[in-house]
Amino acid sequence: MTTSGRGFCAVAVAALLAGAGACDTLLVSAPPGDTNVADFEAAWRWVDSVYPDFEEKGIDWDSIYAAYRPRAEAAQGDEIRQVLSDLLAVPRDGHLYLATPGGGLLYPYIPTRLLRDRHTFDAQLVPAYLDAPLQRVGGGAVEYGTIGGEVGYIRIASFDPRAVADHFGEVSDVLRSARALILDVRDNNGGDQENVAAVVSCFITSTLTWVQGVEADGVPFEPWDPIQPDASHATYTNPVVVLINGASISAAEILAETMKQLPTVTLVGDTTGGAGCNDRDEMPGDYTLPSDILIHIPTGCVLRYDGVLIEWNGVPPDVRVTQSEADIAAGHDRQLEYAVTFAATGGSK
Repeated sequence: MTTSGRGFCAVAVAALLAGAGACDTLLVSAPPGDTNVADFEAAWRWVDSVYPDFEEKGIDWDSIYAAYRPRAEAAQGDEIRQVLSDLLAVPRDGHLYLATPGGGLLYPYIPTRLLRDRHTFDAQLVPAYLDAPLQRVGGGAVEYGTIGGEVGYIRIASFDPRAVADHFGEVSDVLRSARALILDVRDNNGGDQENVAAVVSCFITSTLTWVQGVEADGVPFEPWDPIQPDASHATYTNPVVVLINGASISAAEILAETMKQLPTVTLVGDTTGGAGCNDRDEMPGDYTLPSDILIHIPTGCVLRYDGVLIEWNGVPPDVRVTQSEADIAAGHDRQLEYAVTFAATGGSK
């Protein structure tokens, strides 16, 4: 999650999964001269200087240098791509990637819960539960409808497009008379903090403090300005269910954690992916190696309100409802079914 919208959030989950552990798209002609060791040295130093989460993950980065330097020395031509990929997989961070001139992006690590849940939700099943076809605003950035005539349903697949901030308020207005509301951010691949604020602002009646961010060595970010209520749209104060799963990552996790603080909101589903590191505004994570390979290393992480890092830990639901590929194959969205029943009966935490 980042205020500039850069990084992991701008890349589709499917593209990440397709590229996981494969360097095929990065194999371009070897750069002139022997830059392999120089690339390794520069990559190791950059990660060492900016990555904020070694201690939490129990990683001894100095020992990683000793293990990987010989591989860099022995690498011939394009083999350094694989060495760098393996090196950058060590932090186990879903926002970390590398790219080569003329090649594609490679994410060396995909969060385990994202891999677990990548086939346990199918948006094409949702319309079967709705009273009418989904309405779409902002080019499809926000989709909405009703279930059983009294429960509102809103689906946000990504917080990357600015259209979420531009159009969520009008959707909130349309559904303001719903007895309860389901906000579905399953498989949401993150995006811009401004979109998250725009959503949260429609559910609060007073200012709400953001989660806290930290950089390397646990130094806190300068606090973000609090989220303000949206005075231009109706404030929704009836019960809200936020649907999450392991493929809800980055800004979607910030949304879930922030909404979780509201007494009217209940998180349902499964723990989010745990991809809670990305750039802090004053320290972009992009770095170009001597051979023009670009690497992106997150420079800050976000804490939950209880002080636990979202990175790796994720945001747990209030009510855990698991869902399997077999459920989807049988045409059942059990998480949505639970949410509908819970919301329709005025469920609360």
